[in-house]
Amino acid sequence: MNEEHSATQREVTLEPFARAARGCTAALVFAFAVLVVLFSFLGTIEMESFPGLRDNLAPLAVYALGFAALVAVGGLALSGWRSYGGWAAVACVGVLMALRMWTLAPMLHCWSYDSVGRNDDGSYNCVNRG
Repeated sequence: MNEEHSATQREVTLEPFARAARGCTAALVFAFAVLVVLFSFLGTIEMESFPGLRDNLAPLAVYALGFAALVAVGGLALSGWRSYGGWAAVACVGVLMALRMWTLAPMLHCWSYDSVGRNDDGSYNCVNRG
């Protein structure tokens, strides 16, 4: 009986450490999701900032955002569905993704073209070079 009591006591004392490890891992997963969204910003910053013809990287940015959404859901699963911190992190990633889609949306009509040209007025032209 003493062995059963000590095994149960070990499980109870290790539970806070396991929860803390899951929380830290979830924080790392959320940080990775934010990095993926920032990567999608970096992929098209040249198109958005300077006029001229550039390679069309908008589809890559959309795929990165989809991956970031899946990573954020994984972080929420790690932190626990009832975790307020997990939901707050998902909300932050969601706001960052919405901002990204707002800046990416004007060039999405060029999805099937290999190049995008930005005009002086901020509009985009779709161009196939080959």
